[in-house]
Amino acid sequence: MNIYFKPIERPVSTRQEIRSSVILNGSGLTYTLCDRTNYTEYESNYFSSFNLPYIYDAFKSGSTLSLVKPELQQLNVNRIVICPIPKEKYNEIVDGRSITFTVPQISGTTSVSAKTIVSSTYTSLDKKEDSQLLGSNISFLFCDEINTPFTGTTINGTKNHSENLTWNPTTSFVDRPAAVSYLELKATDINTDSRTFSGVKLAVPVTEQYPTNTNQGYNYDIPVGFAALDKGWFVFTHPSIVDNIPFKFATKLDGTPNIGPTSATTDVYFTGTTKSTVSFEDLDVQYKTTYIALVVPGEFYISTNPTWDVAKNYLEQVNDTNGYDSVSVSEIAMFNAKSEMIAIAKLDQPLEKNYGDLVTFTLDINI
Repeated sequence: MNIYFKPIERPVSTRQEIRSSVILNGSGLTYTLCDRTNYTEYESNYFSSFNLPYIYDAFKSGSTLSLVKPELQQLNVNRIVICPIPKEKYNEIVDGRSITFTVPQISGTTSVSAKTIVSSTYTSLDKKEDSQLLGSNISFLFCDEINTPFTGTTINGTKNHSENLTWNPTTSFVDRPAAVSYLELKATDINTDSRTFSGVKLAVPVTEQYPTNTNQGYNYDIPVGFAALDKGWFVFTHPSIVDNIPFKFATKLDGTPNIGPTSATTDVYFTGTTKSTVSFEDLDVQYKTTYIALVVPGEFYISTNPTWDVAKNYLEQVNDTNGYDSVSVSEIAMFNAKSEMIAIAKLDQPLEKNYGDLVTFTLDINI
């Protein structure tokens, strides 16, 4: 075996995003109720895990952040429901625009229906956003049956949202409207929303000082929950959803019905006519660095392999006739500046190289 050394060409780095569709239902989609006022149960710790206030006073309606972004104040609730994504069902991050959730709901004591909940982000529809309250890689959840989108104007009346009558206008998630934050409203935009203050279903009671003092509109969009896109969790916060999930019709992880004097509210799932499903686009981001190894004529043409006729090729060298036997390349290794081998590639079959050949090796390294 011969080892030849030569500097490689300048590397080229690329970023590739691989998408795949995921659907979860049945035992693959579990629900857990968390109550921050119940200090004896471990589930109350999830509030801190998701950067939610552990008590109401930790995020008062008159706080600096709440006055600037009162939509976040609507997440300051006592009870939430969390749904994890199984680790094997997503890679690096979920596309924050693509979530469609069907959540079972109960009406009365026996009638079970469902609410459709979809994802969006504030200001512009993006794959993810950062939140001053919740942290990075977040998207928010919205529901037409609770509150339809903002329909007024923003940017001093230059941007009209009157056509945003639903959170999910088509089957393509990229057509969803972006949510409107109170921070986007300028002086001339106040009171432009067609939704009256009294007609909006609040999650947390607030006074009209946020949108207006004339009761002409609500002027920002209220989330019903959010998704932690890189951690793989869905969190429902709005009482209209949380308080109506029919836990007594659920199934426990051991497959037994969730019945009895007290229904379980931890790690249960729904099957059959009790609709429970979520779909989303999974993103797997791959980074690749490409190196070029160029072998020009007159390079790497001698071998010490016993099958290579040394005597014959020596005469070719002495007579300067360049009629060397070909050599076979079977491996390519990469070394750092300290001559330490950091990577090796083995060809699926040896590559024949003659004295006058120009050969290019392209080395791709996935990071």
